[in-house]
Amino acid sequence: MSPIRHCSRSACNNPAAATMTYDYKQATAVLGPLSPVPLPGAFDLCAQHAHTVTVPVGWQMIRLKTEFEPVAPSTDDLTALADAIREASRRDVPPPRPAQREIRRTSMDISATPRPRPHLSMINGGGETSEEASSADLTPVSDDETIR
Repeated sequence: MSPIRHCSRSACNNPAAATMTYDYKQATAVLGPLSPVPLPGAFDLCAQHAHTVTVPVGWQMIRLKTEFEPVAPSTDDLTALADAIREASRRDVPPPRPAQREIRRTSMDISATPRPRPHLSMINGGGETSEEASSADLTPVSDDETIR
């Protein structure tokens, strides 16, 4: 079954009705009936674009056909499509089954779990040597004495 070919122009989804090929050496574009198979380097055009297509300045346009109609799908294609639909509708589809849910839990040894690491660490001295820290006046002072 061959799919229906569409127009090569961007944003056009119409079925192709003509094929345009280029001959760069002779600066010629040939527009003719839709080729039976897609050709590399050729453009498939719908009827509207086949009538309005132009060529660059200095090029020659050869139109092998002036009336373009979209090619209808062949009876072989339609028969193959109908057979495929019939075959798909004959299949017995089993009813859906509920999903199997299995919960797996592993046993954990609590004593084996890692202990959290402390986030703060203590730094000894704070920049003073131990002699300076011991000689410092560490006499507590009340708030009343500091105000005077």
